[in-house]
Amino acid sequence: MPLPLNCFLMCASGAAYGIDLSGSYHPDPIFSKAVAYNPAPAAMSSGVGGINACLVGQTAVGIIVAFRGTVWNSGLDWLQDLFALPISVPGLPGLVHAGFAAAVQSLLPEVIKAVNALNPSATNPVYVTGHSKGGGMAPLAAYLLQQTNQIPILQTVTFAAPRSGDAAFAAGYQSVFSNHLRYENYGDLVPLVPPGQVFANMLAKAANRIDVKGQSALSGPDLAKLMTDVAKANYTPVGSELFIDHDGTLVPNEPLAEQVFDFGMYLAGHLFDSVPALVNSHSYQCGHGYMKGACSGTGVCS
Repeated sequence: MPLPLNCFLMCASGAAYGIDLSGSYHPDPIFSKAVAYNPAPAAMSSGVGGINACLVGQTAVGIIVAFRGTVWNSGLDWLQDLFALPISVPGLPGLVHAGFAAAVQSLLPEVIKAVNALNPSATNPVYVTGHSKGGGMAPLAAYLLQQTNQIPILQTVTFAAPRSGDAAFAAGYQSVFSNHLRYENYGDLVPLVPPGQVFANMLAKAANRIDVKGQSALSGPDLAKLMTDVAKANYTPVGSELFIDHDGTLVPNEPLAEQVFDFGMYLAGHLFDSVPALVNSHSYQCGHGYMKGACSGTGVCS
């Protein structure tokens, strides 16, 4: 039986992690097997240390463009994720995350070449996806592929994606891609960053009450100012949300306040193992929320 489309795209996002920092692709026995690329997909990487990567391949459902997420052992990759200065980029509406935009622009020529080689058409549609950083890159890439390079994109689906741009970007993007779908998992902080106005202002108020007593280079007021500056950027998520609750239930468009509350409760419940808990809540691997949310009952992980 064919996999549901969103499970297919979740597996393609997982398969993209098979691209190492040298740009070589190593198919894994779970995700790559589930996607069943035929012929072998094109792998590409760019940036200092190969921190940007994308997998483009033909599958039974169409052409999938899957951007790799953050490589955990690459400090350069984390720095790019944190480079949240919103900038204007030719061809994109509004202001967008500078790090994600640079990553997409560095890969785009090879992505275009690989997609066109597979002859996209109405009967061979193109999907764009990604997990984590890859999910932050995916909307920027989809917009540029379609609007600037005339490659029609049927749908973009993201998993654990941080926010790609401001409210003007979100509005402009959604005027073109009204069917974007994003998965967010209970306990995962990444989809809440860079924080929008409401969450950033909440963090600023909390930071103003912090007395670090020399334990940090930044004082509470310093952190509050940083959060206030981030709030001005008004980073905004795109598309419709499927929130994966603690029991694996999918909740459409859960309000932000409830997501923030859920995250706080999750963190409080993992007070002594917060780092492993946060990593697990963000994971794309079998046994964790994103695979359960997209692929439950499909047998991919059995």
